[in-house]
Amino acid sequence: MKNKALWSMFCFIPLTATMAKEFNLNVNFESIQTALEILEVNKIQFPDLSATPATTEGAVCNANGIVNDSDHRYSLCPGSIAYPGLYRVTGAAGAAVVLTHTADQTINGLRLTTNQHATPIVKTLTLDSSGEAQYNAQSIITLIDKDSTQTAEYHFTFDISVAYQ
Repeated sequence: MKNKALWSMFCFIPLTATMAKEFNLNVNFESIQTALEILEVNKIQFPDLSATPATTEGAVCNANGIVNDSDHRYSLCPGSIAYPGLYRVTGAAGAAVVLTHTADQTINGLRLTTNQHATPIVKTLTLDSSGEAQYNAQSIITLIDKDSTQTAEYHFTFDISVAYQ
């Protein structure tokens, strides 16, 4: 009877076998590169700048679309509006783009910068469903050395760069 009980227990123990098998699949992939471009829609526009004997070093003209200070002691364009530039960035729809705007150039006592601290402006833009975004580029011209200034046309440069994030 003992053997019968043992035999019946053995019959109910499930016998398991394990098996592993590796399978393959193929996938086609295409890396589509969409170039980033920057288009200048509107240039940064400063009115004619001037300094009188009362104008102090540190006087500025801000290209931000707002009327500048009307006091000639502190403004190179008193009561005038200087306009930021408008730039269109195009690339892959929906992509995140890092834009860097830098400007720090001094010519004969006048200094062009992106902001009061002369630090680069770094922004993340998201391109819309058409693959576009816009950036308003503000800038400042500051009188840093009154004795070095000259009556002349000044040619400043600045950089705007973009990269996919």
